[in-house]
Amino acid sequence: MLATQTSCAHHNPAGAIALPRARTAYITNVRVLRENGGRVSWGRARDLIAYDVLGANGYYEIHIMRPDGSEDSCLTCAKPGLPQRHNGQPEWHPSGDYIVFQSEQASHPGPSREATPGFGRHSDLWIATSDGQHFYPITQGPRSDDYGVLHPHFSADGKLLSWSEMYGAPETFTHKGGGGYWRLKVADFAIDPAGKPALTNVRSYEPAGKALYENHGFSTDGTQLLFSSNYEATKMFQFNAESIYSLELATGRVVKLTADGYNEHSIVSPNGRKVVWMSSHGNANRGTDYWLMNLDGTDKIRLTNFNDPDNPLSHGDRLICADSDWSADARHLVGYVQTSLFHQRGMVIMIDFSDEIAHAAGAVDP
Repeated sequence: MLATQTSCAHHNPAGAIALPRARTAYITNVRVLRENGGRVSWGRARDLIAYDVLGANGYYEIHIMRPDGSEDSCLTCAKPGLPQRHNGQPEWHPSGDYIVFQSEQASHPGPSREATPGFGRHSDLWIATSDGQHFYPITQGPRSDDYGVLHPHFSADGKLLSWSEMYGAPETFTHKGGGGYWRLKVADFAIDPAGKPALTNVRSYEPAGKALYENHGFSTDGTQLLFSSNYEATKMFQFNAESIYSLELATGRVVKLTADGYNEHSIVSPNGRKVVWMSSHGNANRGTDYWLMNLDGTDKIRLTNFNDPDNPLSHGDRLICADSDWSADARHLVGYVQTSLFHQRGMVIMIDFSDEIAHAAGAVDP
């Protein structure tokens, strides 16, 4: 069994999740960094991992730690001027100087649960300096049931920011509106003369009309935006209608990258050639595992088998592999694996890749 890091302030032996220490063709090791953790971003410039975590007060906060789980600190706790409600879904700027994240509005209609980082309603985008000394709101949406933000991502050069923005409240008994109506947003990002971050030239994309569009970030060259959507759904509660697509920003051309099962949370490798994503394909329990493909959707391989009861990596219960990010050397993946989809609870794990996978994604031997 894997030993969890004991330096975390959120260590919870009573709810401990153990994963088997197993070697596969593509993975040499899996270990738990945090038994209680959430969405992740690996800041390659400083080699630090940002993640969100549910605190004792019932709200998510953003923490920063070393890749081995040490030197954990809270970025957003008790910071003046920042709404002290849900703060999550962090994403590092390539410089390592800033983190963008979702922050629940100080007041809004509806319950606070709708603003948890995985849902994003009643939230705006904020920027924090990496030392946690300065916080800036960069979107200020209406206080209504029809607004929210999700999954901000910077381009590799740091000059663009993308996210999903909600403009229509959920319509439960419709085949495309069960999660609300969202559009993809892209803006130019810069630091203004006063030292404050600013967005300009904001544009919107809805490649196939009204639906849920979840932003996954840019290709390395910044020409494409990866996203998942249910716009091909033809009936209510169609679990397998969520697929991953690429959008060519200059032309609007859309390419479907996945076809089988439920697919979400894609992230491009450091060299821009590979994509890790999560899929339910092949899992009878409807859990999800991490997969790898080329940027054009070819050469798909399964990386983990957490939901296969006959595999050494199986945990025994359904797990939902969700948000993830690559290390700079492409040899590791930090991931958020949900143990309860309903309660949005999970753990942060570290996956070590075999040389085959690492080299394909950009690793160079010393």
